[in-house]
Amino acid sequence: MTSSPRGSRRTESPGVGNAVMEHLQEVGTLTRVIEQRLSGALGINATDLAAMEHLATDGPLTAKDLADRLRVSTAASTHIVDRLEKAGHVVRRPHATDRRKVLVEPVAESMDRLFGHLRPLLHGVEGLVEALSPGDRDVVRAFLAGVVRIYADTADSFPKG
Repeated sequence: MTSSPRGSRRTESPGVGNAVMEHLQEVGTLTRVIEQRLSGALGINATDLAAMEHLATDGPLTAKDLADRLRVSTAASTHIVDRLEKAGHVVRRPHATDRRKVLVEPVAESMDRLFGHLRPLLHGVEGLVEALSPGDRDVVRAFLAGVVRIYADTADSFPKG
């Protein structure tokens, strides 16, 4: 810990002077900015946006499956689905083989809007990945897999809300 001029104490940020850590921190900060602006453009909050992203990548899900992916309670997931349905971003459909289950399905127009906003970002990152040599891709993949594992373990260490 270091002291500030006013006598209050602050913790030194880990990774200061480490370019990789500084870039990861910047990616995290910019991710939150993008989420905030994208949420605003779609008229939803950040949690609802995260749910839409899971629906976009994983297809129709039950509220329980969505809760597991978002790491929230099933009750919280139901409220998220209610908000998204009211905003016209998702519909509930009966499960094809299990009458007890209901699937949450993204509305095509909402997905078009979502990806319309994200397309430049996704194509830009995809271009960076394609420019890497196979060996460099393996190194980056392994590094990011490790980061994801650490993030997931940290997220799981907090109580579900």
